[in-house]
Amino acid sequence: MKKRIQTVLEFIAARLSEQSTWQGVGFLVALTGAKYGAGLDWGQAAGLGGVMSAALKMIFPDQVKP
Repeated sequence: MKKRIQTVLEFIAARLSEQSTWQGVGFLVALTGAKYGAGLDWGQAAGLGGVMSAALKMIFPDQVKP
């Protein structure tokens, strides 16, 4: 059981180190916050989420793997 928990935590840590995870999180936060918090329609909220995702992509460049 301890090994399984360690494996799951390693998997989560690996996903959190990827920029695509943070782009997805930013997109979801922008989408739900804009729709339910600011009262935008879905198209406007998705556009805001796309802008947030693009900004994260520019701030955190791709990691070059050896």
